[in-house]
Amino acid sequence: MKTWIVGFLLAILLFGCQPVSSSTEEVSISYLWDYVAGDYVRGTPTASGEAVYVGADDNNLHAVNASTGEALWTYETADNVTSSPAVLGDLVYFGSWDGTVYALEATQGAVRWRYETGGWVTASPVIGGDTVYVGSHDGFFYALSAQDGDLVWRYEAGGGIQAGAVLVDDLALVGSMDNCLYALDITSGDLRWRYRTNGDIVSTPAVAGGTVFVGSVDRQLYALDAATGRLKWTFEAEYAIESSFVISDGVVYFGANDGVLYALRAGDGQLMWRFQTERIVRSSPVVWGNLVFVGSDDGSVYGVDRVTGRSVWSYHTGDAIAAGPAVADGTLFVGSTDRRLYAFSLGGQ
Repeated sequence: MKTWIVGFLLAILLFGCQPVSSSTEEVSISYLWDYVAGDYVRGTPTASGEAVYVGADDNNLHAVNASTGEALWTYETADNVTSSPAVLGDLVYFGSWDGTVYALEATQGAVRWRYETGGWVTASPVIGGDTVYVGSHDGFFYALSAQDGDLVWRYEAGGGIQAGAVLVDDLALVGSMDNCLYALDITSGDLRWRYRTNGDIVSTPAVAGGTVFVGSVDRQLYALDAATGRLKWTFEAEYAIESSFVISDGVVYFGANDGVLYALRAGDGQLMWRFQTERIVRSSPVVWGNLVFVGSDDGSVYGVDRVTGRSVWSYHTGDAIAAGPAVADGTLFVGSTDRRLYAFSLGGQ
């Protein structure tokens, strides 16, 4: 087993950087296992109970024992699975490039229901109450009954929907490849407001403190009033933004195709720091304690100090990391296009 102990001296000796803040002293990150799928793993894993669920380009959703990395079951669709699963009760919900939204029994992978759309379903479902919300490349955003998959309503955007939505109060906020962010009433599907950017929106927005943050391939991060869609501020990256966002303690973290992980002050968009990787960062970051984890097309997953923006840990996989890592119950999970799902034990915070 490989173990990394991150501290004041090891940050200098092992990583060749300046001393990190005391917030990351005595953090331990240990390799646990890797699980081999049949093709690229390009979705963010979802852990629930004893299992972690992840899709792959072998057309399967894989259920893996979160402690051991052993296969529990697989379910085969007719095309790639890059949608990140959502779990509610005893059901796992996800989409496939075959155009179908699936609900499977979490313990054995048996189909409870399926709903066919008219295009790829790469978006990750989001659950609110007893409703599953998910977009499709057919341009529709669907509200489906979580219990039986019956259509509650659907809304037609002006372009395909690649990424997931976020729910806030009575709104579903979802971006489209028609350059627009839509705010829809979660009960009726009626349009509340719409904001047009200058490029496709291919990532999931995030909301904090009444502000919605959304990126576009026009290189801009937009901060909008969640209730009205009014623009508050913008920030321009050097290249397109395909990464989704995470907000923690008043800071917005996201990646961009310039290979940078950015940290901005959420209130006004002031740049706090930037961490440069060697390739595109389309992976969405995740925060654990005083670290933010993110993957890069350079094949590495990085643990970056949230205060200083310096890398204090990294692990190189065999190929690009296209989706975000996930943290659950003290374990970091991350998929790679080397066909593997990796797990690391997190300790010390």
